[in-house]
Parts: sequence; C-alpha cells; structure tokens
Amino acid sequence: MSTLRAALCSVGDELLAGKHPDLNAPYLARELQALGVEVVEVAVVGDDEQAIAAAVTRLASRAELVFVTGGLGPTLDDVTRHGVARAAGVALMLDPKAHDQVTAWYRTSGREMPASNSRQALVPEGAAVLANPVGTAPGFEVSLEGGAVVRVLPGPPSELRAMWEQGVGGRVRASLGQGTVRVEQRFHLQGLSESQFSDDAGAWLERAANPLVGVTVARGLLTARLVARGATEAEARGVLEPLATQFRVRFQPWIFSEQHATPEEALVEALAARGLWVSAAESCTGGLVAGALTAVPGSSAVLRESFVTYANDAKESRLGVGRELLEAAGAVSEEVARSMARGAARAAGADLALATSGVAGPGGGTPEKPVGLVCFGVWFQGQSWAGSRTWPGRAGRAAVRDWATAHALVLGLRALEGRLPLEPER
Repeated sequence: MSTLRAALCSVGDELLAGKHPDLNAPYLARELQALGVEVVEVAVVGDDEQAIAAAVTRLASRAELVFVTGGLGPTLDDVTRHGVARAAGVALMLDPKAHDQVTAWYRTSGREMPASNSRQALVPEGAAVLANPVGTAPGFEVSLEGGAVVRVLPGPPSELRAMWEQGVGGRVRASLGQGTVRVEQRFHLQGLSESQFSDDAGAWLERAANPLVGVTVARGLLTARLVARGATEAEARGVLEPLATQFRVRFQPWIFSEQHATPEEALVEALAARGLWVSAAESCTGGLVAGALTAVPGSSAVLRESFVTYANDAKESRLGVGRELLEAAGAVSEEVARSMARGAARAAGADLALATSGVAGPGGGTPEKPVGLVCFGVWFQGQSWAGSRTWPGRAGRAAVRDWATAHALVLGLRALEGRLPLEPER
C-alpha cells in the first residue's frame, strides 16, 4: 500500500512575523498522520498573491494533497483564493453555492451581510465548495494540472477544525484508495513525559509501522493514537487489537481514558454514572480544578460548590484545617492537603473531594519545598489519601498550575476506580 503525501501552507502576515502562533498546521499534520498520510512539508507565507501561488505550485510538486489555510476573509488583503487560482491557471468566479453559505450565516445570526462579504464567495473556476458549518468563509478544493488536489480552509482554528471533522477529513479518507481501510484506537494518559513515553513505546513509533503510533501533548496530557491499515476493516482490526492490548498493559499506570481527551470529562461522566457529588479545596490552583469541571456540559449534576482557600485563615475557617497542623506542617504539606479535602467534603456534602496546595512560583520556594512542589489530598466516602509531586519550576507558574489541575482530576478518577490506596479516616 503506497503512502499518500501531503504538504501544508499557512497564510498570513502575522504568522510570518511571529505575532501569532500557527495552530492549524500542527492540527492538520496530526490528523493526516493519524490517517497514515505522510506530511512532507509545512510552509508559511504572507498575504501576497504571488507568494501564495508560488508556494502552492512548489508544494504540489512534492505531494498529492496540499492544504492551504487562512486568508479567506472579506478584506482586500485576503488573497489566498487569488493565489490558488493563479497556481491552478484559472480565473475566480462568484460561486452561487458559496454565496448562499455566506448569506445564510448572516441570516441565521440576525445580521445584514456587508457587501464586502460577497468576496468570500469567490472561488477558482472548477473548484468544489467546502461547507463551513460555523463561520462565514466557505472553503474549496481544486485540482492542479499535475494531479495534486489543493484544499483551502479558513484561518480561525475553530472553523478549520469543524470543517475537518464534519466533512474534509472524510474526503481525505475517501481519497486514500480502494482496498485500504484504516481503524484507530486512542489512549489518553497523564503522569509521564513525552520522552518517557517515547522510550517505553520504542519500535512502536517507527513511521513505517502498522499500526502507526503517534502521540500529541497538551497540558501535561498525552494522547496516543494507534492507526492500523488493512484491505478490509476486519483485517485492519486484526492488526490493531493485539497492539492495543499490549499498549494497555505497558501504559496502564498512566491511562486515564480511552474515550475522553481530558480528565475532567472522564471524571464528570464517572461521577454522574455513579450518582456522586464532588467538591474541591484549592490553594495553588486557585479554582482551576472547579473551572475544569464546570467547563464540562452536565457538570451541575455532580458539583454543587467548591472552595478556593488561598490564605491559611481561610483553610482554617472554611475547611476546618487545624491551626496547629498549619503551623507544624505548613500549608504546603500532604497532611494539610488531606485535611483540606476532608473539610471540603464535609462542608459541601460531597462524596469525593480533591485538594491542592503547592508552590507554583516563580518565588516562594525553599530547599525543602521547592517551586513546582504540589501536595494533593483526596477524600472519598470516608477514606482519604495524600501525596505530592514536584514538577520543573522553570516551566513557569501557569504550567505548574495546569499540570497540578490535571493530576488532581486524575486522582479523583483513580479513587472512583479503586486504584488509589485510600485509608479509612481515623
């Protein structure tokens, strides 16, 4: 089975100047590689018609698929459609289907469409319009003389991702050829670094492997994707399942879900399924644990109230943490974190409570309690646990708080699953 090649071109003066990060090319590269498509090049060009045309022509000489993102807005400097039309050697035309999409967006939002937005309905002659379900700018695809297919998508990441998930990704899968079926299994992990994952995965990460294993990292969370190929779905699953079984065994301590990309989604679902309530007592994370939970639809069924007790007197008055304990062990201690969790559970009437107390930095660390140290407490139905973890303080305050938030949520999952060594309350 031959490997399809793709190249990516991100358009925008601000991208080229480094004023904004390019979020689209990494997303498309991950999605394409998960399908077994080899990404051979990523290019960034400014809002210049000639530069866009030259980039598309060059990339089309290297790959069967070219994705161009950005520059589909209504203003005069949005010239991506012009550059792609030049590369295709055709004129631009006002496409009725594209125009209907643009006007429908304004109609459903209750606004009158500015005349300049008609520009977004211009596509190269012979192009197929790609629906944009969330924005004003339709995408399009056009074939070049050499056979490469160019797909052009809008720049806002939310619009591009919606288009990929609701249509463009399916078109790519359909272009992978008859007799080639791909099946995928995802694993979501927390608690190990990407380098440790790479060492443990070993030969599984070889690019020619079947299944192909890839990994992405965000907020200290890893998502591993196993993609198997076969002539039929049954054959592809036969290739996938033995490795998936081995993966579960090798990475069992760190896998928190096979369905949910974030621990908050997994925890809310697990609590709702059990009819349980959760609360949090947060110091260094300052409400991030509760914020993550309430970002999940349906979280009102599992969370009534939560606590940010930043100062010691708040820990004492709101959660019942003893002054003697605070003075003896210090606020950043496993003993205090355990007491915070117990107090939050009792104050909120919760079945599960999660507590965080740490040194997020950049200052405040000591040799005994360095920047990056976070202590955690878990209380679950009359039993409790406490532990701590130290992350690299040099990563910065925001990173330490994000990592601690994800870890606290995973600890909650572990408690529900019986995978945390809880001790009966004395």
